[in-house]
Amino acid sequence: MIPPAPTCYYKLLGILSICSLSTIAFPVLADTATASGLIAEYTDKNTTDWLGLKGSAWSVGGWATGGIGYNADNPGNHTNGPVNMTDRNSELNLYQLNVYLEKAVTKSTHWDIGGRVDYLFGTDTRYTQAAGDWDTHLMKPDSYYNMAIPQAYAEIYAPIGNGLSAKIGHFYTIIGYESVPSGLNFFSSHTYSFKSSPFTTTGALFNYTINNQWSINLGAVKGMDNFDLNPAAWAQMSSINWANANTGTSLSFSIMQGNGYQNMPNNDLEYYSAIFQQQFGKWLYVLQHDRGTLNHAANNGQSTAAWYSIVNYLTYQLNDNLGLGVRGEWFRDQSGFRYGYGESSLYDVTAGINWKPKSWLLIRPEARYDWAIGSIAPFDSGHQFSQVLLGMDAVVQF
Repeated sequence: MIPPAPTCYYKLLGILSICSLSTIAFPVLADTATASGLIAEYTDKNTTDWLGLKGSAWSVGGWATGGIGYNADNPGNHTNGPVNMTDRNSELNLYQLNVYLEKAVTKSTHWDIGGRVDYLFGTDTRYTQAAGDWDTHLMKPDSYYNMAIPQAYAEIYAPIGNGLSAKIGHFYTIIGYESVPSGLNFFSSHTYSFKSSPFTTTGALFNYTINNQWSINLGAVKGMDNFDLNPAAWAQMSSINWANANTGTSLSFSIMQGNGYQNMPNNDLEYYSAIFQQQFGKWLYVLQHDRGTLNHAANNGQSTAAWYSIVNYLTYQLNDNLGLGVRGEWFRDQSGFRYGYGESSLYDVTAGINWKPKSWLLIRPEARYDWAIGSIAPFDSGHQFSQVLLGMDAVVQF
């Protein structure tokens, strides 16, 4: 077990990250070392070259995300209520420090074997650790900081038909629009739907490309954010995806169904996500609908818990360095199971900017308004039914 460091050390890491971001820039995160990062910008060598892996099939990379938020209510407990990840008020935090080692498979006429391992440190690990003994004992938590290994898998490619690939191990879920890696999202904060969906899964996932428009995923996994809490609990995770490059339209439907819901392994979870995307030149519109049900959710006195949501995204890319976006969500906690505020509806509207002054820094200021309809106030330590949040973070790719 790694001994904990003082809380001030973690805050110092966050401060240093933010200070460095004022003079640097970031692109969309990539999974390989071919992308230009901070190290390559100033040394003409990327992270893979520095580690002596140039010319090999392996790549090393990563990113750091730090930010700060302000809650107009200034809650005494410094929390933004049910908002997740960017949930601390008036505190500068290192949300993510992620480093990965990857060998991407080559999809050709030959078999190939690869894989990937991610190490994650920061305040976001509170949400990404898997239930069981996988990464919950890496360190003793100090304040809101911890460690996680959100991905560790082998990947096999087989030249069968149009190409069949398989991930075996621990990896991010295929369900939902937003993602754990911060730089892949337009907004720095997340939706209520994202917090209620699976983050990581453990098992096997097979992907097959049917043609240039259709692809499918079929998998057997240990359930929602579960590693080894119940070895006998399994669920199926699958998706079907369609995209038309000529019209800029795509549709996807993904589902997880079975056992293995965290510390409730035999409660028959069903969670699906349907996503529609439409590109209009520099405009992108996304519509997402999620629904989850859990049988025998005895901890809240309900035989079946249910929650569902509708999220709208609209973004506009002014140029290579600047984008504008707005997001609106309705999240219905039908049984009060997901957030613990009784039967309620949670709403949020977020407006944000993506600024990339260079190729490897992403700066994301945003303004967000949340409100709730129900019998229990979820904001300002149970005193308010609405709140105003202002936030900004920055993501640096190494």
